[in-house]
Amino acid sequence: MVLDLQWAAWKLRPGWKADGCDIGWAESIALELAILWLIQVGHVNCNIIVHGDNAGVIGTFSKGCLHNVLCNDSIHHMEASIIPNNISISPVYVTSTWNKANQVSRGTLGPPSLQMSDSIQLPVDLTQFLFYV
Repeated sequence: MVLDLQWAAWKLRPGWKADGCDIGWAESIALELAILWLIQVGHVNCNIIVHGDNAGVIGTFSKGCLHNVLCNDSIHHMEASIIPNNISISPVYVTSTWNKANQVSRGTLGPPSLQMSDSIQLPVDLTQFLFYV
């Protein structure tokens, strides 16, 4: 995740790919983490534009459902987070070339001085799959 020049990253734990967890689910979790971070740092009563290079996740979020139950759970978690905070999310597709988070997602982390200091409290159901880098 990249916001302005700051970055944050999580890694998937070994064995994460099971019981319906696939790359589409992992990409939806990335959006969920971005939303959780925005709420944690105090964003309320606003519209947030989120850029991403996964058209499937953007379409799924806009549509509200997918055939993958775990992706639907992620969308439900996102909606449950943004509604009480009066936040609307406008996901926008960008190519990987223009995605600021592309390098971070591939393991090329930014300078430690720009790492987001507010680590997100992961929902309990995600701690078995992810850890903060």
